[in-house]
Amino acid sequence: MKKRKLIIDCDPGVDDAVMLALAAAHQEQLEIMGIITVSGNQDIEKVSRNARDLSEFFGMKAPVARGMDRPIVRKPLYAPETHGEDGIGGCVLPAAQKTEIRENGILFMRKLLEEMQPEEKASIVATGPLTNIALLLRMFPETAERIREIVFMGGSLSGGNVTDAAEFNFYEDPEAAKIVLHSGVPLVMCGLDVTEKCTLTRKQILKMCQWGSPAAKLCGDMLGYCLENSSEKYRGEVSVHDAVPVLYLLHPEIFEGGHKILDVDCSEGTARGAVLGGFRWWKNETEETNVYVLTDADKKKFQEYLITSLYELAQ
Repeated sequence: MKKRKLIIDCDPGVDDAVMLALAAAHQEQLEIMGIITVSGNQDIEKVSRNARDLSEFFGMKAPVARGMDRPIVRKPLYAPETHGEDGIGGCVLPAAQKTEIRENGILFMRKLLEEMQPEEKASIVATGPLTNIALLLRMFPETAERIREIVFMGGSLSGGNVTDAAEFNFYEDPEAAKIVLHSGVPLVMCGLDVTEKCTLTRKQILKMCQWGSPAAKLCGDMLGYCLENSSEKYRGEVSVHDAVPVLYLLHPEIFEGGHKILDVDCSEGTARGAVLGGFRWWKNETEETNVYVLTDADKKKFQEYLITSLYELAQ
């Protein structure tokens, strides 16, 4: 089976870390060309270090390049209350032997896309603010033709998690989200509407910590930190937001969604980062839509596929 070419743009981050473990467990299906970092859950120094350490720890040979250290317009916003001051819940990792690519992450992403064979295209999984991808498409619009699709975690049709209106990644850099939404590239939005249904329970996390595998224990410890240091503890399960885009590429059949026309609020008001549109679907033809939005998932299958993947990586 021919591998799907994949570029990962991320801001590790606990759920980014689990996403990297999931991708690492499926390297027979995914040709991971590169990992690009972006300021988001923590500052660019921390997320870049985490990307190097985690990818090596999980057995990924993909090079890591450092992207943007701030949003296009706004000051950076971090989430230590959810991910810890180090971004990975206080977990200690061996320092990676591999170093970062010296080239800027946006230029490196362009290089990866341009060096493919003319008939090839790559998918991009984006689990942080869309800053890098927006700037890539603005500075090098010709790269859009080399992108098969962008599957991103961000946005929400039904309220946010950083404000009542906005999800964190869209709130962090709404201008970048707007550029990507209007880029013309095929888009799959994995927003809170679906990711908050993709959870692991406290019992499942505890079992991961008991497997005896360093990789499984790390994922369990990180998710446990999120569970016990956020409002997630009151429902006894934690949303693994950033695993959804990769699992969608591997198992699209467990998700439901629809084509919509979406925009994003870039104001300084209370609606900053809110997703606009998408509700009066009957007014538009399918070909006029700009994004396929995931709205539901088979929770049991999500848990089964994610836990099995982490177990197999552990083996």
